[in-house]
Parts: sequence; C-alpha cells; structure tokens
Amino acid sequence: MEEIKNIQPEQTGAEEKTEQPAAKEAEPQKTREEMQEILKQKMEEVRRRTLEAQEAMGQGKGRLTLETPFISRDQEIKELIYDFTALTGMEYTDAMDSDINANSSAYHRITYRQALSLFAKAAAKQMDNVDMEDIVSRIGVTDAVEGVQLATLFFTASTRAGRLRISKK
Repeated sequence: MEEIKNIQPEQTGAEEKTEQPAAKEAEPQKTREEMQEILKQKMEEVRRRTLEAQEAMGQGKGRLTLETPFISRDQEIKELIYDFTALTGMEYTDAMDSDINANSSAYHRITYRQALSLFAKAAAKQMDNVDMEDIVSRIGVTDAVEGVQLATLFFTASTRAGRLRISKK
C-alpha cells in the first residue's frame, strides 16, 4: 500500500508542475509568430490591392474600337478615345447624378447608367467630333457593355486607391 501512495503523488503532482510551465513558455513565442504571419499577410494584401488599383488606374486611358460605328455631326465614329483621369470632379459628379434611381447610400457602387455616363464623358472630353449625348444615345449595345465595364473597373480602382490614401489618424 505504501508503494501505491508513493507512485500516485509522483505521477500526478510532479508531471503537472513540469508540463505547465513548459506549455506557458511556448505559447507566447507561437502567438508572436502567428501575429507576425497575420501582419505579413495583411501587408501583402494591401500591397496586392495597391498594385491592382494602380494597374486599373493606368488603364483609365485608351481606345475602344466600335463593333457598331455610329454617325455624329456627319462623321462616322469608328472608335472612341477615352481618358477617365482627365475628368474633373464636377464631370464625375454629373455622371454619377445621371441616374436618379441610383441608391445614393451605395457610395462604393456604380449603376450601368452611371458607368455609361462616366464612359461617355471620358470619351467626349477626348474627341472634338462627338459629345456625351451622341455617345449615350447612339452607341451599340455590345460597345456600351465594353464602355460600362471600362468605367466600372476605373471607378472600383479609383475607390480602392482613394481608400488607401486616406489617413486613419
């Protein structure tokens, strides 16, 4: 019976005391490493988003060759040159106000009508022989889809890039 009493306290008390401090010492290092990894991942995500935004912003200029040319001021328009970066703030807000049914609380979203207006403004500003109303009313559907996609991409990239420039302090 004496042997049983000696074995039980050694197994339970001694093992608990030696295991607990070792486990506590390992936890802070693991937590610190996990925190560093999380921080590294977040920084990489910000860097990736910044690069995406910069790339999309760079694509804010270009030419759209029209699948369906249209006539404006007695001239056939076969392509539209656009530059979203040349737009002023007021031109931007005019395009955004073009859709009276748009949800004004969805500041990070753009409707198709707003996107088409934004594209038309960006193109009309670069071309002397066509104005925004000509583009909006005469552009073919497949070309309009492309214009809407270009404007939406630019809008999204601009929004993302703007958020990255805003200080949280």
